[in-house]
Amino acid sequence: MRWIRVGAVLCFASLAATILFAQAQYFDVTQVADGVYAAIGKNGAFCNAAVLVNKDDVLVVDTHLRPVWAHDLIQQIKRITDKPVRYVVDTHWHPDHVQGNQAYVNVFGTSVEYLAQHNTREDIIHKAIPSIQDSLKDVPEGIAKMEKTLAEGKDAEGKPLTDDARAALPRQIADQKAYLEELRHMQITLPTITFDRSLYLHKPGDRTIQVLYFGKGHTRGDVVVYLPKEKVVATGDLLTNAIPFMRDSYPVEWVATLEAIQGLDWNAAITGHGDVQHGKKQIARLISFMSDLVAQVKSDVAQGMSLEETKKAVNLASHAPDFPAYKTPAAFQRAVDSAVERAWNEVSGTIKD
Repeated sequence: MRWIRVGAVLCFASLAATILFAQAQYFDVTQVADGVYAAIGKNGAFCNAAVLVNKDDVLVVDTHLRPVWAHDLIQQIKRITDKPVRYVVDTHWHPDHVQGNQAYVNVFGTSVEYLAQHNTREDIIHKAIPSIQDSLKDVPEGIAKMEKTLAEGKDAEGKPLTDDARAALPRQIADQKAYLEELRHMQITLPTITFDRSLYLHKPGDRTIQVLYFGKGHTRGDVVVYLPKEKVVATGDLLTNAIPFMRDSYPVEWVATLEAIQGLDWNAAITGHGDVQHGKKQIARLISFMSDLVAQVKSDVAQGMSLEETKKAVNLASHAPDFPAYKTPAAFQRAVDSAVERAWNEVSGTIKD
């Protein structure tokens, strides 16, 4: 009978958790460890977050592209705990990780501290905030193109729209109009505490939260949030479910940064995009890909090859099976070409911070 009672309690707890998290519009919230949750984006919210519930407060890692998404996650946090969010970590400056910052100070007040590496704060000021003005021009143009496509019933290649595409466009147009309204009122809250290499938070209950900078990678200021006791790491876009976005990256230095993260003692990684990763298989695959990329590009640059010659010469097809997120060889090759271009610029010394 005792086992029956225990089983009933566990089933009830599981059902309660399902009901609790099912109400999230933009995130699937799952528990990764005691007091540690992953918020995996859905319904267009493509950036993840990590939520650490401490004995006296909450820390959130990354805040998404849109404040409305951040507010949705805040509602989920309030269902988990009545403790206030006291800390927000910006893993890097990209808009899809920081434009929701303002939501936390709006809800929890000015006691919220925003943590980031020095370079990230500078890049939010000089890149993320100005990018809002770019979006205020780009988003209306995108809306106009979608409205024209819907009115004409033809895609960019002049082919008739499929039924699915025709049905999806009105929702996409409405979503982008809502985002445009958010942009018009958006003010990114800046990091209030910055550091060079590491920042430790020692919380009641024997929890240590380590915010660590290992060097350049996806950007020049990426940090990871590491919980040594729980053996969990939140990586931002240093690690994702695919080849991370390369536009602002430093592939040569990224390899060493990934190796440092791999060397930490963790069992689960809450990444910037994609599902929670259990074990280190995917980070090993990314290190292998990046190492091969850098080695080939260095060799080609040493031979005096141009960027276009290097793109043709580099062959990373053997790594394609390690990244099933790419549904076609062409999609994988586009990611490779972007990586080659950034690595070529880095090796050639043309990247300026």
